[in-house]
Amino acid sequence: MTSEVLYRKWRPRKLSEVVGQDSVTQTLRRSVATGRMAHAYLLCGPRGTGKTSTARILAKAINCVSSVDGEPDNECEPCNAINEGRALDLIEIDAASNRGIDDIRNLSDKINFAPNEFKYKVYIVDEVHMLTEPAFNALLKTLEEPPGHAIFVLATTEAHKVPLTIISRCQRYDFRRVPLDVTANKLAELCAAENIEASQDALELIARSATGSLRDAENLLEQAAVSYGSPLNADQVREMLGMGGDEQALELTKCIVTKSVAEGLSVINRVVVEGADLGQLQRSVTEFLRAVMLSKTGAATALGYPDEISTVLNELAAGAELPHLLRSIKEFSTADTRHDTSSPLPLELALVESSLEPKVEIVAAPPAQVAEAGSMQQQPRQAPTKQARPYVHEQAPAQRQGPQRQTPPPGAEPQPLPTEPAARLQVQWPQILRALRNTGTRFKLDALLRSSRDYSVDGGRVIVKFPHNSHFDRIKEEMSNPAVMKEFKDVINKAMDGDYEFVPEIAGESNGQSVRQANQSHLVRAAQAMGARVVDQKEDSEQ
Repeated sequence: MTSEVLYRKWRPRKLSEVVGQDSVTQTLRRSVATGRMAHAYLLCGPRGTGKTSTARILAKAINCVSSVDGEPDNECEPCNAINEGRALDLIEIDAASNRGIDDIRNLSDKINFAPNEFKYKVYIVDEVHMLTEPAFNALLKTLEEPPGHAIFVLATTEAHKVPLTIISRCQRYDFRRVPLDVTANKLAELCAAENIEASQDALELIARSATGSLRDAENLLEQAAVSYGSPLNADQVREMLGMGGDEQALELTKCIVTKSVAEGLSVINRVVVEGADLGQLQRSVTEFLRAVMLSKTGAATALGYPDEISTVLNELAAGAELPHLLRSIKEFSTADTRHDTSSPLPLELALVESSLEPKVEIVAAPPAQVAEAGSMQQQPRQAPTKQARPYVHEQAPAQRQGPQRQTPPPGAEPQPLPTEPAARLQVQWPQILRALRNTGTRFKLDALLRSSRDYSVDGGRVIVKFPHNSHFDRIKEEMSNPAVMKEFKDVINKAMDGDYEFVPEIAGESNGQSVRQANQSHLVRAAQAMGARVVDQKEDSEQ
């Protein structure tokens, strides 16, 4: 008969025994105690943080005959049946191996049957993100209309892969990584219960290697106890994990911070000769560099290192350069050692790359532009000539597609905007049209304004003449909307640096002449004889 592994033997039996998830367990206890249970729960978080254990405890709590403050008593028949794994009304489904639509349909067909012995049927779906899209759709239908005796508990390590339609129908609880000190204290409790002697350094080393997963930490503790027996020290744990000692990782960290490339390469190759795990060396060095960065920025927290190592890291931080630290962390954290775990080349390249100063690229202007800029600086700038009458812009037919912008040469000073209103309007008109391209309810203002070839400034008024009645009517219709009018005035006033009134007008002479010309056409006269009328006048831009 095989002995039960530690993480199963010491699995929590109450919500208060779940380690490091107090916010989740307290909420669930209040929910059970007050009888306000949801029909579906979603437990998200990293592996080994207690999601499945919490789901089973919740199943016990809601079916317990004499629960106390939302906790199961672990003495009644429902609690004993779940603890012993013989409860018919607790259905656990592994979505990784039962991920098809037929599996979910089978669940949906049986869910309407009343519980055999409990008050509630509890369905625990582990790794729910592994379900196929059709299976999710079938599960969604069940979650929308569940029977009153059924409760779903979905667990996943990748919540982003669960459809939002599923998440929105569940109460979501996020499990966090278990803190290092909490994990180490829990391991000490297990050692006391199992009569295992282990040093505090060994337990902290196991906790740090587990990266927040209590289940992984318990497995590592059991593996170390089986391999080395009792007492258990840190050197034995390092040997088991293939860490090769923190001394080599710390020595390499010193070489990185001080930019001692030759010594650092020697350390890497010495680790290769000794047969230590280069991947573990990479992780240790990255963690040390992170600790130096946190100490350098004044944000250092308890990372679980012994006092002598913490002292060395703080001394390195005092003389370190923060930009160099950032480059080093990026290089070593992204070094790819997966393809050939025995090759030191990725770490050697990371060491050399981190020691090099970043290149600063200076983009030089083309010779022609440099010469043009020099000639412009030598010539005196001429002041703009003032016009006696208000400026009227006559746009040539070839320019109707929009103004052409000239990019100033590199290094040239930007030209100041004219102070005269007419000249300023000429310069700012393309920017005004661009700012109004999304303004308007039925018609966009920039399209209407582009039809005008005659715009000018007269005192405090900006006068825009439209060649056709239809454009004039449309601009008047848009300006009758207060919101459009306000946005238009804001653009005009900002461009002109003043308060101006917009005045639309019809270019009477040109419009009248075009109407007369159109009415003289035999085709137009024939159409009018049949009841047609002239609605709009359009000119050919290619004439």
